[in-house]
Amino acid sequence: MTERHELRWGGFAGLGFVALALIGYFLPGAVPAVDSGAGEVTAFIAGDRELLLTSALMFAASAALVVWFAAAFAEAIRERAERSDLHLAIVAGAVLVGGALFLNAALVAGTAYGVDGRSAEITVTLFQMSAVLTSLIGLASALPLFAAGLGVLRTHLMPDWLGYLAMLAAVVAVIGAFSVYFSTGALVPGNIVMAMVPLLVAAAFVLCASYYMVREHLPEVVTPTVAPQT
Repeated sequence: MTERHELRWGGFAGLGFVALALIGYFLPGAVPAVDSGAGEVTAFIAGDRELLLTSALMFAASAALVVWFAAAFAEAIRERAERSDLHLAIVAGAVLVGGALFLNAALVAGTAYGVDGRSAEITVTLFQMSAVLTSLIGLASALPLFAAGLGVLRTHLMPDWLGYLAMLAAVVAVIGAFSVYFSTGALVPGNIVMAMVPLLVAAAFVLCASYYMVREHLPEVVTPTVAPQT
């Protein structure tokens, strides 16, 4: 059985992920849309170079924290549903999301780091690649979110509403991934509607789940006892 302090540290990792991801997202301020002109994109990246590098560092750190959180959460599910594969889906999905977050952070850092030494066309291409990858991360996150929600509803590890919140976050993340089909307008990759909303809903789930893990508001695992034979 997982020790309580292990679940607590997993909860702290979840809180750290939410803090770093949200700060990293909002730190650069208003980001140009992917359909903006080359001059606007280049001026933004050159002007906010330090903020973008800091944001990339925060997202890189958050990638490790979300894997830690998911591992602790999955272990709690496994203890209560040993015959289910849900805990494996949570961990595998979290590793996929964490890897994609780290890759996107490296892409953002590379875009900002060398902005002064390359052409505007290459900078715009890298900027668009990061926006598209952000949308696809939402699709990857649907797996661990849906598995976590189903695990909560099956094991009653946490209140049922939290399970439904996780499933809602999975649906919103999938919808956000369809922004890759738009090249103009409000639904382009990286825009507020298709990027910020999925992030906020997923962050709300992680925040609430982390609260229960930190406060140790989880039902104990009851080990069935076998009556002695006479």
